[in-house]
Amino acid sequence: MQAIITTKQQTALIKKQAVNRLSRYQLAEKLNLSKPTVKSVLDKQAPFVVSGKTFTAVNNYLLEDL
Repeated sequence: MQAIITTKQQTALIKKQAVNRLSRYQLAEKLNLSKPTVKSVLDKQAPFVVSGKTFTAVNNYLLEDL
């Protein structure tokens, strides 16, 4: 399964990373994703396609505060 990371999701992830003062390494550990995957999610120009695991990890992390 593949899914699309939107600009809103990418921006929300970057903001949450900054608010929680997480390094990319810490964010990768929290999301249980590899560092290159986290780098790509944070740096690629959105929208872009990711695996289902990556999409689920990012969305679950963003929904933690709701």
